[in-house]
Amino acid sequence: MAHAHTHGPLSRTNTAPVFPIRNTNGLSGLSQTMSHSSRSSQLSGSTAFTSSSSTSLSSLASSATMVPPPASGSVVATNNIINQRADASRSLYQICVQLRQRLTQVPGFDVHLHDSEDENEGEDEDPVSSLWRCLRKGTPLMTIYNAIQPPIPLHLDEKKETPQKRAKRATFKFVEACLTGELHVPPGECFALSDLFGDDTTGFVKVINLVLDVAQQRGQLLSVEEESADPSTMTISEKMSYRDHVVQEMVNTERKYVQDLENLHDLKKQIEQNGVVPGDVVHEIFLNINAILDFQRRFLIKIETTNSQSKDQQQWGLPFVNYEESFNIYRPFIANQRKAAAIAKRDFSKLTQAKHAIVVDFNTLDGFLLKPMQRLVKYPLLLKDLRDKGGVDETMKADLTAGIEASNRVLREANEAVDQELRREAREDLESRVDDWKNHQIDHFGDLLMHGQFMVVTGKSDVQKEVGPQFLLKL
Repeated sequence: MAHAHTHGPLSRTNTAPVFPIRNTNGLSGLSQTMSHSSRSSQLSGSTAFTSSSSTSLSSLASSATMVPPPASGSVVATNNIINQRADASRSLYQICVQLRQRLTQVPGFDVHLHDSEDENEGEDEDPVSSLWRCLRKGTPLMTIYNAIQPPIPLHLDEKKETPQKRAKRATFKFVEACLTGELHVPPGECFALSDLFGDDTTGFVKVINLVLDVAQQRGQLLSVEEESADPSTMTISEKMSYRDHVVQEMVNTERKYVQDLENLHDLKKQIEQNGVVPGDVVHEIFLNINAILDFQRRFLIKIETTNSQSKDQQQWGLPFVNYEESFNIYRPFIANQRKAAAIAKRDFSKLTQAKHAIVVDFNTLDGFLLKPMQRLVKYPLLLKDLRDKGGVDETMKADLTAGIEASNRVLREANEAVDQELRREAREDLESRVDDWKNHQIDHFGDLLMHGQFMVVTGKSDVQKEVGPQFLLKL
């Protein structure tokens, strides 16, 4: 023991953040007090430096889209990007549903769709995976390009080659034609082969953007009567049950959350492109936001796929069970969140040079950095509400209970990641402040296990006395 002293017409902009200025699991056991700063950005206070904050996970969940007002007392404007409403047309799931409908109007494209359906028969595929698999064949892209009736239609010579090589050769012809043909697509807006054949949704969004651009050359596509692809949209005459309201909230807030991540990712790209701060600072603020966005797009696809099913077939807990391990991708971001906010505040004047709506003021940026943590808190609350008040049968209750347990475990993991980071910081602080270690070598000690004010028994009187701060290090 050692003592010492943070939908209208579908266009390519539907898949990009909307508000740029430029052109283009509640866990009761975790509701502990937080500390070390007045910000509500930690998950746990069990290893906190001070006791300056009493914000809990539950309170964070209830204000998932709220930003504390500035010290001056002014409120966030209603047209602030953080108040942007969920837009179903920006969902990758909805985009692929609508794009698939439009592609049926491309002469000869129905053959590609039918072939893809036959190959994937029996598989539980969502519209995104199905369309992605279809376009990866390459030849469907050539069919799309030929629909604009170019002077020289794209043609693929027959060669003895693997289907994979043939697909990449066809895709290359499509990209080359878009760049050098009559469309003259700017290189920066085109996609690379790795975007289509890789495993990142951000790359696939670039593919979809380009396909939409090409499709817009066809007046026939733009004049198609669009059908509603969103079963959560109910007419005014339909009376919504409590269950319907909870499901609608789950779907809409998930869409909103993914949009928020897209906006945050877009800010990161603009900062990198403008070079307003060094690359290591960008990483310290945004860390693995790219990977989180990619994962969350995939998770939204599962949420919307569940939403498209009939009510008696919906298993809302299943996605949380299946993706429980994948949610660990949040751990480093949430553990780093307090540090990220401090760095962002320090360099905020430089970040504003990115001319992005998120950096209109620090409170808005801070609110966006808090959103991943707040979303994890919200999941078990929504599932519990659906289970306890949604009028579901016993089978669905069991499914929802499994989802609640999985989302709570995710929260515990995130909480532990924050605790570990706080203990690491406390250990570094301890090392820097102790002058005399009494012949002990701190480098030989293990991790800091706990620290704070503790009641101890002194002398022979058995009288308890609060002594601190105390630090317990692993030997």
